[in-house]
Amino acid sequence: MSKYKLVIILIALPLNLSFAQNLFLQKGSDFPTSNKNPLISNLKEDFSSMYYVGKGFVSNTFHFDSRDLMTAGIIVGVTAISTSLDNPIRDAVKKSHSSTLDRITPLGDKIGNSTYATKFCGVVYLGGFILGEDELRKTGLMLTEALVLNGAVTQGLKMIMGRSRPYANEGNYDIDFLEMRFQEEDYSLPSGHTSTVFTMATVLSERIDNIYASVGLYSLAGLTVFQRIYADAHWFSDTFLGAAIGTVIGLEVVKLNSEYETSRTNLSVAPLVNPNGYGVSLTLNF
Repeated sequence: MSKYKLVIILIALPLNLSFAQNLFLQKGSDFPTSNKNPLISNLKEDFSSMYYVGKGFVSNTFHFDSRDLMTAGIIVGVTAISTSLDNPIRDAVKKSHSSTLDRITPLGDKIGNSTYATKFCGVVYLGGFILGEDELRKTGLMLTEALVLNGAVTQGLKMIMGRSRPYANEGNYDIDFLEMRFQEEDYSLPSGHTSTVFTMATVLSERIDNIYASVGLYSLAGLTVFQRIYADAHWFSDTFLGAAIGTVIGLEVVKLNSEYETSRTNLSVAPLVNPNGYGVSLTLNF
């Protein structure tokens, strides 16, 4: 993205203390910038991004437009319809159990586990931070932002819905609405593993922007969906809602970060040494 710098130079002439001003707009200016520690600067920028994304996400949640309402309506509607497939799919998956799938499916559990996902986010972010790779660092930041928001939404819905898991054998319509139970094993809708892996897949897919990478990422996400049903931990409708939530949150975080990048302004101050005097350089990037 092109950077434009609005530079104001104030030069203090040593003899009469008068100031000469040079105000102009140009692209790619080579004027001196601040000597701030880049690590501190990056941390400040990342915290600002997290604040912007969090605030924007909450604000957008309470200010739905017609498109948002339509999307939410479709997700709720399809989730409700998909409950009719819960038992047939559960029975079919039970019949598919084999020693081969017993060895493969645990991978789906691991890549959808929030603990592993958190570690992955940390590795990506710190890797970019240490290596000075801004794009890698930003990807790690987006993954972290999306993971936090997804966790809040998913866990909140789980406690509100209070749906029992398949292995409880209470049926797929056993729901204790607003029971607000806090034990992970007590609730089923939506699938946390599924929402987590689809959140990660969506952010990475958007950042990598490669069709083959996207196919691979969403294929792994699909493995998690299968594993949750295979392990009798979730109904099919749980996984559908989880996938929808993860995808929407991932796209929203990428969008908000893009808005942040285009809207943020930076003002840097640096000393300026001139053969005729001394002064400061103020640089505004936007």
